[in-house]
Amino acid sequence: MLHIAVESDASLTAEDEVGAQCEEGNEQPPQHDKHPDVDGGWAFVVLAAMFASFFINSGLLSTAGLYYVQLLEYFGRDRAYTSWVGSLMNSFFMLTGPLSSHCLHMCGTQTSMRIGSIIMTVGLYISAYTPSLELMFFTFGIVVACGMNFVYTGQISALNLYFHKYQYIATSLSMVGVGMGVFLVNMWTEYNIKKYGWRMSLIWNAGLGLQLYVFGSLIYPLHWPQGAGTERGPLVSPHTSNTPHSLSTGNISFVGGREVSVSTLKMAPEASCASIFTSVPDTLLESTWNAFKDICFWLISTAFFFAMLSTTSIFIIYKDFIISRGFGEQYTIMLIGFGVGDVAGRLTMGIAHSSKFFNPVWSYCVSLFLTGVVLMCHVFIKSLPSMHIFGTLFGMTYGAQNVLVAIAPLKLFGKDRLVVVFGYLLVWGGIGALIGAPIAGTIVDKTGGYGGVLGMSLGCHIVAASLMMLCALIDGKSRQES
Repeated sequence: MLHIAVESDASLTAEDEVGAQCEEGNEQPPQHDKHPDVDGGWAFVVLAAMFASFFINSGLLSTAGLYYVQLLEYFGRDRAYTSWVGSLMNSFFMLTGPLSSHCLHMCGTQTSMRIGSIIMTVGLYISAYTPSLELMFFTFGIVVACGMNFVYTGQISALNLYFHKYQYIATSLSMVGVGMGVFLVNMWTEYNIKKYGWRMSLIWNAGLGLQLYVFGSLIYPLHWPQGAGTERGPLVSPHTSNTPHSLSTGNISFVGGREVSVSTLKMAPEASCASIFTSVPDTLLESTWNAFKDICFWLISTAFFFAMLSTTSIFIIYKDFIISRGFGEQYTIMLIGFGVGDVAGRLTMGIAHSSKFFNPVWSYCVSLFLTGVVLMCHVFIKSLPSMHIFGTLFGMTYGAQNVLVAIAPLKLFGKDRLVVVFGYLLVWGGIGALIGAPIAGTIVDKTGGYGGVLGMSLGCHIVAASLMMLCALIDGKSRQES
């Protein structure tokens, strides 16, 4: 649901406040206190819920590589064709970004995550009974991914809503769940595949995905404690604009200490103010148009495209690659090292960027380059120690990269445009993910080896790092000029 930020005196009713705002449009808004549940209180419950959500959501997403091997054997198709299952999942996980962002604006974070959980659960359950690989493309590759994206967008929005001063740290702490989910959910899934078969394991994972409904339900709209409005004066969420009639990034606005929505205002005839309603779509369109006019938006989007083209192609064939090296039985153990490295990378980046000393745009540039180098070094995996070393290093650089792609847009575009920019950023990443795995599968089928895929990954990450370097230089120059 869209919400409007309207400042007024706490003693007025919602209807009187809107009318007063229309008549006194030039009056400066008063100063506002910070909500007690922002950076404290219920925010810590939200942090724990988002940790668990990242654990489940990202863990289930990473199982695409396990099912790729199972489907390769079960349906007997070539690698390039079978890899479309994982490719579609990774791509639609991001391509549906604008759709989930629109749902988040219309319905709120809590509802968005609930919808995503239901879609994901239904998709996983139906996938367990699909008779063909083509139907699997739709149920597992598209439906499940759409649900995952709704949940993921809600996770980012919840952290943006409940954390202000400690947002970087909160983001990194919650994303630690990604690294833990990658190896624990994969271990869980591989165990279920061996014991019950790949179809029954999908039903187990459907039950796991349904738990996201519970965690999403913990993202309550922000309300002041009773009496706080009269004691402290009119208050708003820290993520809403102080400009009258502006769109709230956090989907929460307060009128006299109470939450007010567009639908509430529409039901009050006394509160008729045409500019309030006509400004809502203009604000969305204006935010989108301003993003499209920004060269940094296109640079970071293209960089993310190449990064996702590379990493998703690696993840889909990763187990197949490890099997080709003769260490297939040790794959799950290697994922533990990957998960530990992922956690370390995310925590390090989150803590480091809580200070003003580090620039997340430059850090994202460096992490992209290092990820490409580490992936290329996989050609030297010839023993168990080397597999664990490079797997852990890949986890560290990949974890750092994923934290930075969430906070670099915040640095470049600010909170007001974060949801819009992030939605379109995911679209570009989704396009890269869509074509990455089939390209990798084709290279392996044609060459019979994985050196070409690793070389492609290095090249993609070098291009992405170069684009982010240019983005950082342009952003730094514009900040100096302003």
